[in-house]
Amino acid sequence: MNRLFTESVHGKGQVVLITGPGASGKSELVSAFHGRAEDEGALVLSAAGSRAERVLPLGVMGQLFRSAVLPHEMTEQVEHLLRPEPMGFTADEPDPVTLGQRHAQVAYGLCALLLELARDRPVVLSVDDVHHADGPSLQALLYIQRRLTSSRTMLVLSEWQQPRPAYPLFHAELTRQPNCTRVRLAPLSGLGVEELLREHMAAEDARRLAPVFHAVSGGNLVLLHGLIEDHCTVAAVGHGGACADAAIATGESFRQAVLSCLHRWEPRLLEVAQAAALLGESASAFAVARLLKVKAASVEPVLGALNTTGLLDDVRFRHPAVRAAVLGDLAPEGQAVMHLRAARLMYQDGAAPAEIAGHLITAGGGVDEGWMADVLRDAAKQALATGEAERAIECLDLALQACGDERERAAITALLARVQWGVNPSAVSRLIRPLTAAFERGHLDGTDVMALGRYLFWHGRGEEAATTLGWFDGSPHESDSWTQAELDLTRDWLRLCHPRLPTAEGTPFTANGGAPGMAAVTAPGAAQRTAQRRGGAGTSAERHRGVRTEATLTDVMNNGRGDEAIGRAEQVLQSCRLSDTVMESVLGALLVFIHADRLDKAVHWCVTLGDEAKTRGLHAWSATLADMRARVALRQGDLAAAERHARQALADMSPQSWGVAVGSPMAHLLQATTAMGRLAEAEELTEQVVPEDMAHTWFWPRYLYARGHYYLASNRLHAALGDFQTCGALLKDWNLDLPGLLPWRTASGQVYLRLGRPEAARELVVEQLGRPGAGNPRVRGVSLRVLAATGDVKKRAPMLKEAVERLQESGDRLELALALADLSDAHHKLGEFARARLMARRAKQIAKSCHAEALCQRLLPSEGADGAGDKAAGPSSETEVFAVLSDAERRVAALAALGHTNREIGGKLFITVSTVEQHLTRVYRKLNVNRRTDLPTELPLLMADTAG
Repeated sequence: MNRLFTESVHGKGQVVLITGPGASGKSELVSAFHGRAEDEGALVLSAAGSRAERVLPLGVMGQLFRSAVLPHEMTEQVEHLLRPEPMGFTADEPDPVTLGQRHAQVAYGLCALLLELARDRPVVLSVDDVHHADGPSLQALLYIQRRLTSSRTMLVLSEWQQPRPAYPLFHAELTRQPNCTRVRLAPLSGLGVEELLREHMAAEDARRLAPVFHAVSGGNLVLLHGLIEDHCTVAAVGHGGACADAAIATGESFRQAVLSCLHRWEPRLLEVAQAAALLGESASAFAVARLLKVKAASVEPVLGALNTTGLLDDVRFRHPAVRAAVLGDLAPEGQAVMHLRAARLMYQDGAAPAEIAGHLITAGGGVDEGWMADVLRDAAKQALATGEAERAIECLDLALQACGDERERAAITALLARVQWGVNPSAVSRLIRPLTAAFERGHLDGTDVMALGRYLFWHGRGEEAATTLGWFDGSPHESDSWTQAELDLTRDWLRLCHPRLPTAEGTPFTANGGAPGMAAVTAPGAAQRTAQRRGGAGTSAERHRGVRTEATLTDVMNNGRGDEAIGRAEQVLQSCRLSDTVMESVLGALLVFIHADRLDKAVHWCVTLGDEAKTRGLHAWSATLADMRARVALRQGDLAAAERHARQALADMSPQSWGVAVGSPMAHLLQATTAMGRLAEAEELTEQVVPEDMAHTWFWPRYLYARGHYYLASNRLHAALGDFQTCGALLKDWNLDLPGLLPWRTASGQVYLRLGRPEAARELVVEQLGRPGAGNPRVRGVSLRVLAATGDVKKRAPMLKEAVERLQESGDRLELALALADLSDAHHKLGEFARARLMARRAKQIAKSCHAEALCQRLLPSEGADGAGDKAAGPSSETEVFAVLSDAERRVAALAALGHTNREIGGKLFITVSTVEQHLTRVYRKLNVNRRTDLPTELPLLMADTAG
């Protein structure tokens, strides 16, 4: 351009046509050239075309000759020539090449003025965006072009590069002249982007970030400047102005840059960009044309133009922020129509349900076609699989609007309730009425009937829940083994948590170990429904006819039979999917593992399912499984873990969503903090308000049991006894008086011992030992520990030794530490100080591992007992003995000394139970001991020292 300007200065007038895609720098180039020409003494007359001013005849010519200060006489001539003439002129002539009389007069007059100006100094006429100029101005420009070949004039025009020029004849006439030169611009290259970035950041940062900026902007200058502004803004906030250190950002400046590009150009570019944005991954030239109801041939060149400008890469937006900006700019009144139209087209083209559902959700109303319900339900299932529970709820809510079939509506409502329950149980109340109506019409399958029973229980509608669940017993139906196992576990859990459930035959847990089953209540219209699920119907031997014959939680709690129940619980857990599994069946299965002393399995499934719940955003599942982990941790004597999981359970779900079940995590947290000696925190928990309806559920005696232990630890003995006795009265009344659930008698016995009434304590413990399930190692161990304290000191040690063995077997390390502490006291009172010290040191070490600070403080005086010489000799001899064990034997022995069961040791060391038993046999032989309770208490400490 500088070269052509030099030729113009020497009397050879030139025309320069600058072309390029949008935002390729045409205007910046023209502006830069203006500065250079003015520096050389040229007169620059400039104008810019505008789509809004196309209707103004000679508007561009008026801009040109009014853009600079001209002599007074010339100014008057210009105004005379450009005076408005309402007759004989049109501004929208498509190809302004042939001059009419009036146009010729204007062109002749302006050209004469221009040539006169050029005699004194070089003149540059510049029109930016000439493709937006009005027709009469284009006619005048062509007239001037043909007459400036021997003048000191240069005509500079810039236009947006299009597959087909707006005025093809004008374009052809302009470019066929020999003095016309075309300059083509392109978006910035990667090196060009780097050079631009150097103006805003260090050279090394510019080199590093240039590829990213180029990929997002496509070299589009407008987009680049928007990116740079957002980038530097974020960096300035986060790094004190060091913008190159911040990650690339797309914010408001970039969004405005995208919209500026689209609104500045032809309307059809904006329309096509919006259509491509709506279609997303399904976009193609054909799909865009169908959405806009135009021919594909007219869309392809526009897509090409959007590609050259850097907004698109093929038919995909270069960056999600570009698409978001385009979608956000859609006019509200047209959004719903366009989204519905896009959804229909994408459905016809077989697009993914999730993508179609996005348009239907955005459209909101008008979702009333049958196929829409199917698509939305499929999209909801896909959302659940990817952990987007809230999105699934949106899809299912909208699917109900589109579904006209009653059975389909019932299935969608049931699925929506299951998903909603996993996120926020209290929100399911709005769905109970339609679900109940669907149940009465026989439109729910077995799984959904169980779920409905749960919702009714939750909202205090026990009689309706009994009727709902009684359908399984009163109606002839077939079920596969998985469904039957899930049903049994669900019913056991619900009856445990809601013992006041009305039945025809009593409650599920009885003193003699019976399992009378559910009430034989038949729901209207439900007689022909089946509970088939995950496979076909079972064999005739598997079919359920109102009588439960398989082992379930009842059997485990009553008589310790666990193998069959464990197998059925494992079957349910291995086959469950959180999105469509009844929560209570999972909780019932976990409870089977807990009461069968398979705590390792309970922990495994809590962790596995809890991780899945968090991934999928199922807060109710996550909270409930955390609460179950707290329960397991208390059973293991791991107080810190129990506290952690109980707090997580209360954090993952609000008290309102927990409902009456909030008593469970509160009880676990109260019991853990009390045992850890943090009585101030425990007192705060007892002051929190609990739901009144909790008094009619299992969670109330569970809470009373925990609060009673707090009162006992606080030396409020009569308050503690009151809670324990109320707990026992409720369990008796509800026929749930099983020591495996809550050993309230031994808890009361401890209070009586503190009150100086050992006979009352003995009577309660002996009664507990005669209850069903009292043979459980943990129950028997706890019972023997308290019973020993009621008798003569000379008879305590043998009873406490058995208690230690049983508690060691159960895996409850806190109760084991308490039993060892009592055994230490017994040996001390008998004058057996060495044994007393050994038991005390073992008890203290286990208590430390449990974080039972109160017990640790109780054991401190034993360090100063008589027989200090034995204490001094112990460590060295035990260190010598420790050396005779192999590394594997040391690891097993150390864990055994801490109170872990063989199964737990195997899990921690990744070896089989058989291998653990073999190692322990060799350890006993080498150390000359008969049982794990005789293992040296320093073993775990010595292992830690060796590891250090």
